[in-house]
Amino acid sequence: MTAKKLYYRLYARVVRARLRWSASPPVFFARKRYWLSTMVAVAVVIGAVASVFVWRSHVERANRELDAQALAGATSVVNAYCDAILKGNVDEAAAMDGLANSTDPEWTLTDAGEDFRVPVGTHMSLAVSEGTLSPDRLTATFEVTGTDNFGRSTPEHIEMVARRERLDAPWMIATSMAQTVTVELPAATTEVLFNGATIASFNPVAEWPVKGRVLTLTLYPGMYEIGARSFSSEARLSSLPGKLQWLYRYDDYRAVRSQFDVELSSTGAVMVTPFTFDATVLENETEIELVKIVMECIDTQGSVSDLCPDMTKNAPPRVKQRDLRREIEYYDISVTINSPTTFTINSLSLPNADTGVHQYYKGTGTMSYDENGDETITAITLTPSDT
Repeated sequence: MTAKKLYYRLYARVVRARLRWSASPPVFFARKRYWLSTMVAVAVVIGAVASVFVWRSHVERANRELDAQALAGATSVVNAYCDAILKGNVDEAAAMDGLANSTDPEWTLTDAGEDFRVPVGTHMSLAVSEGTLSPDRLTATFEVTGTDNFGRSTPEHIEMVARRERLDAPWMIATSMAQTVTVELPAATTEVLFNGATIASFNPVAEWPVKGRVLTLTLYPGMYEIGARSFSSEARLSSLPGKLQWLYRYDDYRAVRSQFDVELSSTGAVMVTPFTFDATVLENETEIELVKIVMECIDTQGSVSDLCPDMTKNAPPRVKQRDLRREIEYYDISVTINSPTTFTINSLSLPNADTGVHQYYKGTGTMSYDENGDETITAITLTPSDT
């Protein structure tokens, strides 16, 4: 074979091989091309996933920052509110929890004025827990723990909620620390004074019998002063727990003052009993008034007043004692108050003009009061008694 033929033959083989490769490449080249395309696809997927993770991480970090800012704002407001309560800054607290603008007649802060005596911070501390934020960042919930600094009571836990209407609105206190205070009063109460003004009036003389009186105040924790008076200027109310009778502010009020504490409560309601009424005081005063009438009737032989019982007209007079209690003992006078205007005479003895022996009587009486609460006996009825 000549060299020329050999050249053409080899050239023909090369051309045929190239034609075959272009139609169906060898396995080696096909695998290499598939591997490269796979690697490109994997790289694209990895890049996309990485981008998603980066984006989500950025969003989560931004959300955490927004949550932290929102919670910090709510925490600041709650701490400021608790500080105002502890210091007794009533106006500041009322502006934060909405009581300052409340139109609900049953949820309106009672103006204590000068009768707000001692803020609760003098004996109590408040601790605010870490808050919990709602998903919409419009509500934050905290636990506030009130602890008596002197260990006189167990800690009180209350839920404190702060809210805002929208994300750019200021935080407000949604759960006020103000308490609904129910004040229990004796049935003899005629007037209740708070912040130097009459906040309630009653008429026990006309409405008797009554078991007691109640009125409702809305107040923040702290110590308060209150005044009250009864239908009698002599038988005044007594303040609890010591049963003292200090006057409320000035003598012009003719009222007894008392103090009561409003403590932090998770129920939002407390009950206080600042006064008591001792009917024995009125009984003693009635006995004194009765013995004065008896003595005067005996001295004048019953001509001084229409109140004089017939049996006093012949009773012998005696030397008056300076201490009227001795006269009460001599005439053995004992009464029981049935109502502000009626009483029972359990015993009353008068000496017989002839024998000097005491005759015992029982009976009833009525009385009235002037505008100052001064008592006047208006009628006496006596009947003989064996004892």
